[in-house]
Amino acid sequence: CKVDCPSGVDMAKLKAEVEHAHHEEHGIDLRTRLLGRFESLAPLASKLAPLSNLPNKIPGSGLIAEKALGIARERDLPEFRSATLVDWFEARGGAGVSREEADRDVLLFPDVYTTYTNPGAGKAAVRVLEAANCHVEIPDVDGSGRPPHSKGMLDVSRATARDAVETLAPRVRDDWEVVVVEPSDAVMLQSDYHDLLDGEASDVPDEDVAAVSENAYGVMEYVDAHRLDETLSLDAPTESLTYHGHCHQKATKKDHHAVGVLRRAGYGVDPLDSSCCGMAGSFGYEAEHYSMSKAIGENLFEQVDASDGDGLVAPGTSCRTQLEEGPGEVPEPSHPVEKLAAALA
Repeated sequence: CKVDCPSGVDMAKLKAEVEHAHHEEHGIDLRTRLLGRFESLAPLASKLAPLSNLPNKIPGSGLIAEKALGIARERDLPEFRSATLVDWFEARGGAGVSREEADRDVLLFPDVYTTYTNPGAGKAAVRVLEAANCHVEIPDVDGSGRPPHSKGMLDVSRATARDAVETLAPRVRDDWEVVVVEPSDAVMLQSDYHDLLDGEASDVPDEDVAAVSENAYGVMEYVDAHRLDETLSLDAPTESLTYHGHCHQKATKKDHHAVGVLRRAGYGVDPLDSSCCGMAGSFGYEAEHYSMSKAIGENLFEQVDASDGDGLVAPGTSCRTQLEEGPGEVPEPSHPVEKLAAALA
């Protein structure tokens, strides 16, 4: 919204504050609670998978979800993985490069989407970082607070952010850097934590918030900033890629990192001149907004349909969902770090 607004107004921040005030006066409805508590519910849904994924397979369940919760019947719910990113990381024995041998120390932030619904992108990030001789660990945090922040549940978001900063700040001071796969969560650490935690809004020291913010990166931003791709042994890919950037990255002028890295890796990359995909997090799941969500995405759908790319790349989870559920047949969209990992020799 900040990018598309002609006046550059930070509508997302205003929306969060207005919704928070509304919740304080009128309470929080069930759908908002469920969407805003996604970071709390996802671990349980993962433990119950594949049972928790049955609503996507049972005829008529979409209609029930729409009537009971206001979730658009046309949408599939997120598919939860029984084996999470953390499960995989621990099963392999933890870090693949020792801290003594590594050039850099990285905390791979376990955002809720990469951990519970798309661990493949997280695994790819680990492979790329370790191939660049980074020591990688996954910190014990409950998420970034992005889902409740997006629904105006600022007290919940602030508590999650406080816990994350208290965990990460001491590590950052010990020369660790924080890398995040999901763009919206990366921007949460880099930018939104200042609004949530600075000053009198919380008891978290401002210097701790600043330390985390200044040392947090999106995964492709991190690779690009330190030119890690130039240290990788890569098989020259022949695939051409159509790239749709994420709104949070565009708003913070960080959308060029993935394109630059993938091009240096040998991919042909066509960045689309696209705006919001129409999902906007949970917006596109809401029944009353479904038609608008699809209408907003029409320009993107047309550009993807007209593109000549062999593969389709989008760093955002919600963007990939919108592309998968678009009107035409498209290649399965990937996170850019998955394409970089695929090129490793």
